[in-house]
Amino acid sequence: MPAYPYYGYQPYQMYQPPMADQLTQLRQQQYQPIQNQQFQTQQNANSPSIVWVQSEQEALNYLVAPNSAVTLWDSNSPVVYLKQADASGKPSMKIYDLVERTQRPVQAPQAPAIEYAPLSRLEALEARLNELTATKEAPRATKKTTTKEDTE
Repeated sequence: MPAYPYYGYQPYQMYQPPMADQLTQLRQQQYQPIQNQQFQTQQNANSPSIVWVQSEQEALNYLVAPNSAVTLWDSNSPVVYLKQADASGKPSMKIYDLVERTQRPVQAPQAPAIEYAPLSRLEALEARLNELTATKEAPRATKKTTTKEDTE
């Protein structure tokens, strides 16, 4: 039989873990939020969502974390804003207009196939070239007068 009456009373435990000093507690608190932020960032990266804004000014005012990007959709006009921030947190924004495609895109013209001349045409061209060069090289039958003969 126990030495104390049983009325929901728990006996005092003799051993308790030592209390952590303040420096240890602060270090534990310092690393705790960083782990939570990394988990939230990974969770957001895996579940893309559409962020709607009312205007370009609201897109400019939208805060973006360093080294990240967000796509903002304008609910009043067919515009999409891509807002990015570099490692230092400096934001930049690109604006894209959404345009409906009404017809199929035009295919780029294909390069024309290379056509080779048949051997018979090439030989005929060579014969004509030889004929023309032969007539040009033939001596002329006309007599040339010199300037000396003209003066006499």
